[in-house]
Amino acid sequence: MIIVYIITFYFFIAFGVSRLIIPHLGFKDVPILEALPDSMTKVIADLKNKSHSKGDFLKLAYEYIGNKYRSERFNTILKFHYLFKPINEIWQMQGYAPCTQSNYLLKLFLIKSGYFKEEEIKRKHIFVNFVPHQYLMVSLEGKWIAVDVGEKQRGMKIGEHLKYFG
Repeated sequence: MIIVYIITFYFFIAFGVSRLIIPHLGFKDVPILEALPDSMTKVIADLKNKSHSKGDFLKLAYEYIGNKYRSERFNTILKFHYLFKPINEIWQMQGYAPCTQSNYLLKLFLIKSGYFKEEEIKRKHIFVNFVPHQYLMVSLEGKWIAVDVGEKQRGMKIGEHLKYFG
């Protein structure tokens, strides 16, 4: 019986309390930053110049962010404090970034490009190997498609997302 209580408590913490305290994981969306670092604004402008449509920009932004950052469930536990780093600090990094941070960066890119509106991007949460995982659903050509940018380096493509036991 104690095992049931422990499991219930863990799920309550993992999916309830965590969404109240972890930025970009909460029940409400975090507002889009008005001012971005100059280097980020330059990258967005460069990607926009290379794209001819929303779909092009989404692919280029996915490639850029997905090559710069990767999600790792074990590091999400070991580097828990990364969940709370300001996005400007995450932007200066490379390698591991929590899925919430890389998704927020992708959302910033999409909206600041002018191709997408906030209501065309939704956050989705699932439970993967005992930790919450976030990916985005993006409206493109009248369809909602999954975009799991933190898992790009593991072979995830636009239209796919990490499954419950990935």
